[in-house]
Amino acid sequence: MKIIPKHYQEIEELYKQVRSENAHCITLISANGQEGTTSLTLSLAERLIDAQKNVLVIDLNHCQPFKLDYFGVEAPKQSWCFEDISCQTNVMTVDNLDLLSVQSLDQLAEIRDPVILQEAIFRLRQEYDYILIDMSPALRVNRANVPLHVIATCTDLTLVCVALGKNTEEDICNTQHMLQKAGLNKSYYILQQQYLPPLGPLLIQTIQEKCLRFPKLAQWLLKQVSNKAFLFRCP
Repeated sequence: MKIIPKHYQEIEELYKQVRSENAHCITLISANGQEGTTSLTLSLAERLIDAQKNVLVIDLNHCQPFKLDYFGVEAPKQSWCFEDISCQTNVMTVDNLDLLSVQSLDQLAEIRDPVILQEAIFRLRQEYDYILIDMSPALRVNRANVPLHVIATCTDLTLVCVALGKNTEEDICNTQHMLQKAGLNKSYYILQQQYLPPLGPLLIQTIQEKCLRFPKLAQWLLKQVSNKAFLFRCP
């Protein structure tokens, strides 16, 4: 899992956006998964913690749960649910990050009740300045998923991760339609570049195709490009 450093400009801009929207319960979601939602969740959490804020991350991504072994810990044996105070007493602290893991979530039927979720978030807001909810991908159908219309009852802001080079226009349109239908109208799209191909091979191909009549120029340009290692690394 690649976590964006909290001091990066992209995270700083996102932090400012969250503050300007006065958003305290933030949902992060993607279309199909593997778009970097969890990494963004952790990076934003670190930036908020760096600002001396109390932050809770709630992992509700049944399709791709947080990899707790990444932090060197195991899933807690004690289960929790939103209906009682177990969602407050069973918070894990991992690397200074407070986390509720979906791997220990009990009573799945109750998380479909908007009243139960609203009351739970209200209680948690007494302890935390910010709550970040990492959701299952919008287009991945799973019986265990929390319905988006339920999440909409307690969410101030929705951040949608879009991976350039992976998500299609249809993915984005379908996701937007689902969010609007659920009532998640205040949403921002975060562009991720991890699937974009490196620029170097594309430059080499273009030079070879466009400079056929100028072999010396082509040779010089190819040498310049080949000597730039950063052009051959993925974003």
